[in-house]
Amino acid sequence: MTSGYTLVASPLFRLSRQRLQAFLTEKYSAELVDKTLASIKEQIATTLPAQPLIAPISERLFKLGLTEYRQWQLDKHNLLFYQVDAKQQQLELLLLMDSRQNVQKLLYELTLLL
Repeated sequence: MTSGYTLVASPLFRLSRQRLQAFLTEKYSAELVDKTLASIKEQIATTLPAQPLIAPISERLFKLGLTEYRQWQLDKHNLLFYQVDAKQQQLELLLLMDSRQNVQKLLYELTLLL
């Protein structure tokens, strides 16, 4: 497929990563949390730029009126929401979350923090 896409982490993505870390820390050991986040980072950095269309349009975000974001199931519980900008050859990372979290509530809370 297409290669050479640049990853761009939105401010919302950075906050969502912190929230995910806190969410996981409540349930698991710090070592497992660090390992999980490192694995997610590696997966995003190595796979996504080469395969930007790896994931379908997100039904969860589509229902909220955000129609251009894709939802990638990174592992059993973790999701990445991102947007493909083919003209700029960029991938905007919107949100990183555990599938057990409520996406609408998380977006609302994170937006308040911006």
